[in-house]
Amino acid sequence: MTIQFTSKRLFSASVFVAALSGFTMPAMALDADDFATKLSAMTSQTGTKLSFSAVEPDGSTVVLKSVRVESPGKPAFDMGDVTFKGVEEEDDGSYFVDEAVFDTIEITERQNKVSIDGIEVSGLTVPVDATASSLDGIVGYEGFSTGEISVENAGANVFSMAGLELDIERADDESQVKMLMTGSDLKIDLSQVKDPKAKDALTQLGYENLTGDLKLDGSWDKQSGIINMKEYSLTLDDVGRLALALEISGYTPEFITSMQQVQSAAAANPDPQAAQQARGFAMLGMLQQLSFKSASIRFEDGSLTEKALGYAGKQQGVSGDDMRMALKGMLPLMLGQLGIPALQQQISAAASTYLDNPENLTISAIPANPVAVPVLMGAGMGDPRSLVDLLNVQVTANKPL
Repeated sequence: MTIQFTSKRLFSASVFVAALSGFTMPAMALDADDFATKLSAMTSQTGTKLSFSAVEPDGSTVVLKSVRVESPGKPAFDMGDVTFKGVEEEDDGSYFVDEAVFDTIEITERQNKVSIDGIEVSGLTVPVDATASSLDGIVGYEGFSTGEISVENAGANVFSMAGLELDIERADDESQVKMLMTGSDLKIDLSQVKDPKAKDALTQLGYENLTGDLKLDGSWDKQSGIINMKEYSLTLDDVGRLALALEISGYTPEFITSMQQVQSAAAANPDPQAAQQARGFAMLGMLQQLSFKSASIRFEDGSLTEKALGYAGKQQGVSGDDMRMALKGMLPLMLGQLGIPALQQQISAAASTYLDNPENLTISAIPANPVAVPVLMGAGMGDPRSLVDLLNVQVTANKPL
């Protein structure tokens, strides 16, 4: 079973309750109940329910004891104690927290166990109205980081990472947000793969253990609702780099508020099946507000191609170069099944160029004008081949960035 654990989920689980003022005068103490109410309201926008055993204030520091997080459709998990440092009430009734520090988090599902050390959220803002379309109500923190992240399967460590680092930069007029996330020192142990054939192939390719890093670089324009994910990449040493890019419009504060309302309604519905169905219908309607602008996927070779050709050739009793020539010869026949001559020619030419000199392959979709998501979905269900022209799909090889 796959465990999904993202920085967004960590953040949603970090916004909770209670605080005291750093002022020394009792009359100026923060209203802990008010703070708790606003924190709970913030997390409830995504359907997350939080509980804890006690609140222990000390000046401007607040410790929440034995925090538990429950999200719709996901197993509840315990987060231990969370410490909020530098809690202050703003003039408008909102709250600002310099830093929220978490205990080590462990989540177990069947044979899988995820452990995350040293989680910290910096510059956390708790707005007066969590449903408001202000930037604080949408992007309520300035930074996020973790220590080591590890994943175990049946007691064996199959994945680890030194940590994640997310920095958020807001424009002075709050019209745009830029995000940069990096993940360092990834380690993937493939020796635990159970399938004998797959394990043998990985061994022969020399990929029993992989190392690398990841990166996400993107921005969001509040007024237009344009999300521009410039890069979401995974680089594996001695394998290659896979990078995705995506740009959509229509993801406005109003869209986000509507989505939050749908999540809240689903969380309040006592019938899980009915809640899921209602949420699905609501989301389909909301998708009409989104438009596709562009997307691309790019692979930059780091020796994987030559190794794969050598391995495939060995299985057929020929050399890697012979396998290269054989693949180039078979391409036109294999691509003929697509029934899209123009695309077939692009793929054949790009693949031939790449096989001769493996550098990079790119598939891009950049329509002349933005395409509404419902139109995109309709074309995909009606005649997938029409998407090639609709989205102006291009396939190229060995092109510089």
